[in-house]
Amino acid sequence: MSSMPNTQIAQINGNALAFYEWGQKGNPVLICLHSHTNSAASWREFAEFASYKYHVFALDQRGHGNSEWAVDGYARDRFVEDLSEFIKINGFETMTLVGCSMGGWHSILYSAANPGVVDKIIMVDIAPEPSPERLQAPPAPPAPMEFHTLEDGYLWLRSGNPLASDDRLQEEAASRLKETDSGTWTWKADLNGFDNPLPDMTSTELIGRYWSAIENIKVPIFEIRGAESGLVSDDTIDKMKSLGKDVTSVDVASAGHVVMVDQPEAFIEAARGFIGL
Repeated sequence: MSSMPNTQIAQINGNALAFYEWGQKGNPVLICLHSHTNSAASWREFAEFASYKYHVFALDQRGHGNSEWAVDGYARDRFVEDLSEFIKINGFETMTLVGCSMGGWHSILYSAANPGVVDKIIMVDIAPEPSPERLQAPPAPPAPMEFHTLEDGYLWLRSGNPLASDDRLQEEAASRLKETDSGTWTWKADLNGFDNPLPDMTSTELIGRYWSAIENIKVPIFEIRGAESGLVSDDTIDKMKSLGKDVTSVDVASAGHVVMVDQPEAFIEAARGFIGL
């Protein structure tokens, strides 16, 4: 199994944000944005594959992974400002954005506000609004804040995910948890800093902004859904296609919400044609 590249740090809007880099400078830029509570490591296989053609970056977004917890909060606009500053300080003129869940929201908000900068967008199992079934489902049990061992953290992740391989989910646990001074394990993500459930699920203001972004973005958008997720409804996909200028979609079998973790090879196969690999 391959490992992540060395951690690099960028000072972005007053926070030290970790990021990872694959591929050759001078190649087209591709930036990956992970899901809520996850980390840049969720993109490892896809980033390695895409680096044959692209200069790939994956960010640990504020309050996640090896990045600092933010002092100025976790509103969507703060994440988008971080992405904007990362692009600015690196001098990227154009790029492809690939965003899973909240990373998809950040991708379309940035793209709508910066026409002509983004070439293509992949949204992974996310849309402007959740399916009615997901809204009506009972809330998921809260994540424990502490585990006795890393293995206990892995077993908790496994209890909510029957789809990812053992090796991949163990990698997830190692990338998302850290050992404390007392020898227990806790999340790297700033779980106390986020509202759960996320306000994006019900906020008419945010949902309206996401739909407006879909309508105004002029570049191709490719939606990759996890077939077992249920978060993005067929009706929502149809609406995205009717509003967007160039929206296509595909479902990945035996995958839930974080498609590239549950089925890395199938995710690569789904994405490769859209980004020309």
